[in-house]
Order: sequence, then C-alpha cells, then structure tokens
Amino acid sequence: MKSRLTHLPIHDIELSPSFAADFISEFIKACEKGRAGGDLYHSWKVCIMTYMIGKRMGLSDPGRRELFFASLLHDIGGVMVGGHVVEKLTQVPDVYGQKNDFLIFAHPYRSQTIMRSFPTFRQISKIVGAHHEFFDGSGFPSGLKGEEIPLAARMIRLADSVDITLKLHHIDDLSELLQFLHFSVGEEFDPAVFEAFRELVLGDSLLDMVKDSAEIERNMKKIKSEMNDTYYFASPDTLNRFFRMISIVTDNLTSPSSLHSLNVSDTAVQIAGLMGLPDTELMTIRWTGFLHDIGKLVVDRSVYFKKEKLSEEEWMQIHAHPQLTYDILNMVDGLDKIAFYALYHHENFDGSGYPEHLKGSKIPLGSRILHIADAFEAMTSNRVYQRKKDWLDALDELKKNRGTQFDPEIVDTFVKEFS
Repeated sequence: MKSRLTHLPIHDIELSPSFAADFISEFIKACEKGRAGGDLYHSWKVCIMTYMIGKRMGLSDPGRRELFFASLLHDIGGVMVGGHVVEKLTQVPDVYGQKNDFLIFAHPYRSQTIMRSFPTFRQISKIVGAHHEFFDGSGFPSGLKGEEIPLAARMIRLADSVDITLKLHHIDDLSELLQFLHFSVGEEFDPAVFEAFRELVLGDSLLDMVKDSAEIERNMKKIKSEMNDTYYFASPDTLNRFFRMISIVTDNLTSPSSLHSLNVSDTAVQIAGLMGLPDTELMTIRWTGFLHDIGKLVVDRSVYFKKEKLSEEEWMQIHAHPQLTYDILNMVDGLDKIAFYALYHHENFDGSGYPEHLKGSKIPLGSRILHIADAFEAMTSNRVYQRKKDWLDALDELKKNRGTQFDPEIVDTFVKEFS
C-alpha cells in the first residue's frame, strides 16, 4: 500500500512555486521557540542577512536558492526539548567553550545528518555541516579552513555570529558593531564576506531588515516570493520522505516514541485502504499522519515528558496542539486539506472532543480515521503515563469506545481486519 502513494505525478498535487520555502520557513519558526515561549526568529534573521550578502556577492539564482534553504535549516540539529542551541550559544560565546559543550559542538553535524538523506538536499547538508567552521581553521566540527569551507557556509557563519552578538551585547551603534566584528576578520570570518556585509549595513540598512518581528516577517515574505523553484520537492516521493523526516524530528522533541507519527500515518493509511478510499486521499491521510502533531513544537516541549500530574495550564497547552498545527500548515498554500484533517484529529464521535466539539459526520472522515490510528498507537506504545497495551487489548478498548470516542463503522472495519 505504501508504494501506491508515490506513483502520483507531481502535477496532481496542488503546490505553489514557493511551497518549499513556505513550508520549511514555517516549520523552522515553530521549532525556534525560546524557553520563555517567544519566537526567536534566529534562523529567519540569519536567512535574511545571508540572502542579502549572497545577492551582494553576485550569487546566481540557483546559488541564492541553495543559500536560502541552507541558512533556514542550518540549526535544525540544534532544536532541543528544552529550547534551542542559540540560547546556549549566547551563554557560551567563545569557540573553545563551544567545542567543549557537546550539544553546541554536535549540532552542525546533526543538521548535516538530518539533511543528507535527501538527494536534493545533499549539497545543503554540506553547507549546514560547515556553518561553525572558522576561516582560519579554528572552528568546528571538522577544522576546515579558507576555501575548504563552502562559500555559503562562510556567509552563514557571519550572519549567525551577528545575530548572537546582537543578542549578547545589545549594540545599537553600527560603527561599534562593525568594529567589534572586524576583530574576527581573517579568523572567524572570510574577509570578502565581511566586506559585503559591511557595505550592506552602511549602504542598504541591512540590520533594519531584521530589527523587529514585523520587519522580519515582511522581508521573509518578500524573499520567499523569489523562491519559485520545484527542485527540492520535485516528486511526491521526495515530499513524502521530507514529511517523514519532519515527523521524526517532531516526535523526538514532543513524544516518548520517536516513531509515533510514522506509526499513526501507517495505521491510518491501512484503515483508509480498507475503506476503499482513492490514492489521492490515501496520500493526504499519510501526510496528515506525518504532520498532525507539529503544533506541539510551539509550546513548552518539556510538558510532553513530565511524569508528575499536569497543571490546568499544561493541559491547556496540550489541548492547543491541533489548533497550533492547523495554524502552521494553513500558512502554506497546498496544505489546506491536511491542515483541516489535523485540526480535528482529537474530536470525539459524540462531540466530547476538542478543539470545537464537533460530532459524528461533521468531523471530517480523514480526521475520524486519524483519531482511531492515533489512539491505537498511543495505547500500543510506552508512554510517560502508562505502559503499552497488547494490541488485542487495544482493539478491545477501541470497541468499548465505538460510538462515543470513535466512529463505530471505522472501528468495526479496523477491528474486523486485525482481530
């Protein structure tokens, strides 16, 4: 059944030309929440600055697109349950301390490992893996030097350092900032990249483009409109694999089971297949299964691993995740149906679920299928609050709750096949 999902031609999937830029930017924004809950915008700011440096240095259109995605994804390996690596970098600003902090030292390699499994992202993986290399060879993780470091990685190194410097020192005077950074030219920074940055700061007000959330959002939207490219997600198979990777990253940060969303997706597709739904619907349900919990990234992720009794506020955070998932996916043209299914995957058949207390057939069919798959996976895997059930016991639990929590016809279809 899985193989059927990748046989649809790409033109059968309604994706905008900027789909890759829209989806990746929204996912990264969701990942980059600080401990206090606010948007860090770190990778967005690095992306905007790096993109403008690339333009100044005359990169071709394909080169700027590669730079755009590399700068957005450079810290994907630095997203943690308790926050983000950029918060640690502001606490450990010197390179020697960073080399001795495992989470800091390892995050470029983790970013590279995540991205290199995709053929269209392999060059990007090399860039993100080198974004903490210093021009004089004193950086990490590989000690690359000068031209051994990809040019895009040298650009990201500067923009990354600028954002951290501004967070750490709150420098308002441009000449003071440039003088501060100039001390590291030839050591941390490529002199040519620094010169392009200096010209942009003095002549084109580069730092005004990232001075607050409104400017960041406006300039990111403008840059994304230039990303009219279908190379990175050139086929349903590539997109399927990317969404699968997103699900693993999400579950590693929000679930005791790193395969939760994969299992939900597989089970939901099996149910949908038993019901005779068409291939296009199977693919939508598969991708919704992969993405249904990404809203969990937005709140305090440690709550999902808490063994103590949750407070009312913490329960509210957990119950917010379908709406948050919808908010993220609905920002991306082409994911409206997936967003719709994800929004209602915790609605109960009798109207006692959330977020809108929908009842019966008013709950989308895809959401009803996913609700059963989600519950079955939760029951058959170890959780902080319970030991896993035998799958036959889990089927009995589904039968007990048919008509109240779950659609009775879908339960009967599933149980009949797997009993």
